[in-house]
Amino acid sequence: MPAIRTTPAVRWLLISGVALFLLQLVGDSFFGTQILEWLGLVPALFFERHYYWQAVTYLFMHADLFHILFNLLILWMIGSELEAQWGTREFLKYYFTCGISAGFFYLAVQMFFRGTSVSMIPMVGSSGAIYGLLVAYGIIYSERTMLFMMVFPMKAKHFVLILAAIEFIATVFYTRAGIANAAHLGGMFVGFGYLLLKAYMRIRSKQRKLGPGRRRTRRPSHLRLIVNNELFKDFEDDDGDDTRDGKPTFH
Repeated sequence: MPAIRTTPAVRWLLISGVALFLLQLVGDSFFGTQILEWLGLVPALFFERHYYWQAVTYLFMHADLFHILFNLLILWMIGSELEAQWGTREFLKYYFTCGISAGFFYLAVQMFFRGTSVSMIPMVGSSGAIYGLLVAYGIIYSERTMLFMMVFPMKAKHFVLILAAIEFIATVFYTRAGIANAAHLGGMFVGFGYLLLKAYMRIRSKQRKLGPGRRRTRRPSHLRLIVNNELFKDFEDDDGDDTRDGKPTFH
């Protein structure tokens, strides 16, 4: 991986996560506060008391030291590079789209498995958004080497596919633990869908600008825009070819 330069949005997310984690530790330990009940995503409170802000605030809360260190480390390592390429505004839109959608996946699974008896156990952490970032990174930088479990080197595209398989198996076959894993899977699914939708909109916009008489029969591939990291910058519809020399492909 190239040298990491911390970008503005990532820096803000890191500071916010650490600050709220310390506030939670101090408040709960010395003042008896229940910060997670207010800011974590608690299904019963969300549905019955309309604590709708929890769909956003849960992203800034974490369960323990290992949890926050893992999430913020991944955010720093891959988030900064994506923000530098996409710009702060687009990066934040993608991050919160994945994170909020992951929360709704969690709520949906809670309702499916528990019916009307929803849980008072809060879900916390930015993992859903982080897994969305991993999907984008695995597609755009598919040939780069990442460390699975911080030990085993493998290409980024294989890293992401293995994570998706693990989350799917945990969600389907391990109901109790899988409810939280549904948020991870939701973040990945929505992240991939977001990128495809963005590519589709870019291609449609380009075709409209060309006008009916100038539209080509072959259009640039949606995946080409994602793989070549061209979603958030101007691109040229040169020849409709779906490949580009020297760029990684996603298999």
